[in-house]
Amino acid sequence: MVVLKFKNRNEKIKGYYLLALNGVVRGLPDGLFEVNNNMLQYLDKEGIDYEVMKKDTLSEAEKIRNTPSIAL
Repeated sequence: MVVLKFKNRNEKIKGYYLLALNGVVRGLPDGLFEVNNNMLQYLDKEGIDYEVMKKDTLSEAEKIRNTPSIAL
């Protein structure tokens, strides 16, 4: 799995749409997306600019996204 961020808003719209058509995309806070490594070929083929983030970026996003539930 790869965490990536698109270079600008236009690239983000085109890139997210392309990835969603071809597979599973997981949205994370701060405009980050998690995809399978093989999905990057679609972005490269279409010339969409993106940046692969550091590995520890995901662990910080996981802490925000996976907060514990409260028993009622």
